[in-house]
Amino acid sequence: MNKKSEPLRVCLPCRRLLRFFGRFGVVLALTVGVLVLPTPEGLTLEGHRAVAAAVFTGALLALQPVSLPIAGLMVPVVLIGLGLADVTQTFEPFSRPIIFLVLGSLFLAEALRKHGLTRRLALASIVASGGNIKKLLLGIMGIASMLSMWVENTATAAVLIPVALTISRGVQDVKKAREVLTLLVLGIAYSASLGGMVTIMGSASNAVASGFLAEIRVWSFLDWVRYGLPAFLLLFPLTWWILQRLVPVTVKQLDSDVANRELNKKEFRSPFEREIMYTMIVTIFLWITGSFLEPILGLPSTLLSPTVIAVATVAYLSMRGIINWEDVKGVSWGFLFIIGAGLSLGETLSRTGATEWFADVISPLIIGPPLILSMVVLVFLSALLTNVMNNATVAAVFVPMLISLAQASPSFNPVQLALPVTFATTFGYSLPSASGRMALISATGIISRKEMIRCGLILTVISSIGLALFFYVLVLLKWI
Repeated sequence: MNKKSEPLRVCLPCRRLLRFFGRFGVVLALTVGVLVLPTPEGLTLEGHRAVAAAVFTGALLALQPVSLPIAGLMVPVVLIGLGLADVTQTFEPFSRPIIFLVLGSLFLAEALRKHGLTRRLALASIVASGGNIKKLLLGIMGIASMLSMWVENTATAAVLIPVALTISRGVQDVKKAREVLTLLVLGIAYSASLGGMVTIMGSASNAVASGFLAEIRVWSFLDWVRYGLPAFLLLFPLTWWILQRLVPVTVKQLDSDVANRELNKKEFRSPFEREIMYTMIVTIFLWITGSFLEPILGLPSTLLSPTVIAVATVAYLSMRGIINWEDVKGVSWGFLFIIGAGLSLGETLSRTGATEWFADVISPLIIGPPLILSMVVLVFLSALLTNVMNNATVAAVFVPMLISLAQASPSFNPVQLALPVTFATTFGYSLPSASGRMALISATGIISRKEMIRCGLILTVISSIGLALFFYVLVLLKWI
């Protein structure tokens, strides 16, 4: 028996090694292919190498020969190796305030998970819906989107998918149970993506885009919400309505008694639930109003910035014993490396002149056609690329380029181009490689690849058109 199993132990590492070199070989081949091409007219030699670094980053994050966090850390090494920056320049973006704001939100998410608030909210939505499938879907999607505004959206999906599994087990017929489960899981994944549009910490692409916008103008937490929230309020009900038609279910009513009994169990309640809720409310209030309160209260500048508030909130929860280091050390730290890599790559593209060259190349496609057509093309292109590239990379390439284009053309505002393209990176609905939450539901086997592609593409097209129209109306009304 041992002799028979020996070749298996030898072959498995070999297969993994071959798989790694196969994927990494493609990444290197694409990168070298760009480097050996003649430098395009108008692009400097450094800019040419920066384009190759962008190709390396995109291919590395798409093919994933290594895990995404490690891939994020490889990006600065490649930038240094290509002579595009020194170690200080490449790693400085990894220590920016936006990184610690996202880190704080991850810690807050852990507090919510640890003390069962997310599960309580899900059970409350079942009871509130009376078991009606349409209302239940709306409630679950509402909770997923609300949580993903403040915590990482893949973590939100990971918390709520088990709740969807529990709900579907209440359906006796296996086929009907799978219909309900498919509907709820897709609803959780899509709404977690949409909720991430609303705030800076909602997704990695938001953090990257916000960092670049803050370099050219005063850009606060509230500035982002001012555009993200209305866009969400438009797309959320539209997604809920379309999803019911894409995934029809024969079950219209579920028994809500089980959820009601569990919700009322005394042992289910945590003594810290109410305190966490109050703390979150105060934190969100200060995130929104901090910049206004500082001069009124005579406080030092940035003392009430979102980053400081997030860190102070985590410190308070730790002092109260609500969370401790053992709770938060298992948080997905790698998410931060991807944001840092996106910021570092974007700055390199700008510094070497690659973004200006990109802007010159695509400017006829944006300035020439009607604005609505340009917006639809940019939004749809961003959404499609997000299915094969990390959203932080898409933002790192597109946002500096669009800012540069807008600065060169007085008829454009950087925000009216950069924000819709960034928001569109949340529409990665079609492939497991699009995001952590899509990879998560693919790994569970709940959704088939065919269902994911069909539903994802339809929603991507409709959402992209809706988002482009929304920003076009804002431009016509001169609200942006």
